[in-house]
Amino acid sequence: METHSDTASEEKAPRRHHKSGKHVRDEPNTLTELQACPLAMSCFQHLACFEFCQRVANVRVHHELARLFVLHLHGGQSILAGVTFTLTPETISVAIGIPNVGEQWHKKKKVDRQNYEPYIKASCLRQLTRFFPFRYLKDEYAPLMRLIMKYFSCEGRLSCLYAYHIRLLMHFTRVRMMNLPFFICRNIERMNTFMQHKTP
Repeated sequence: METHSDTASEEKAPRRHHKSGKHVRDEPNTLTELQACPLAMSCFQHLACFEFCQRVANVRVHHELARLFVLHLHGGQSILAGVTFTLTPETISVAIGIPNVGEQWHKKKKVDRQNYEPYIKASCLRQLTRFFPFRYLKDEYAPLMRLIMKYFSCEGRLSCLYAYHIRLLMHFTRVRMMNLPFFICRNIERMNTFMQHKTP
């Protein structure tokens, strides 16, 4: 989606002093926020995602175990405490209860600019670049987007949006269906590559 003119305008635009650069994972540990958003409840239930959210609330997040799983991931398998876990869209589908169906889409694929229009404020459409402030999103989609980011996005900057966030919105608003287990699998593989490069 990014063009040379986008990059140039982004470089010339005055930078605001803010702290949006820090990754802050806000892992959901209750269903309270989700249940307070009727649109998200409807979307998640219709797309067989609510059961996954229930599992997240029941199991909770174990950051160190998740880190070790990704660090030990090689060739689609991770061995922890002598137990071998296989990472594929099929195994993820079984584990999270979300069907392994829909378009196989990942973060590196482009999202056409016209797909942004239903979700972005009209006054902000001409200002879009590779990533953009959360406030550009139409108010009616903001609560849904925050919940999508907390449950399905590996991006921890809750103040910024990327092209793949719009693609996720297209899925949850039933405009263009995507394969969530495949998307999650590819995200974990990318995290593994990133962490392997960071680890000495």
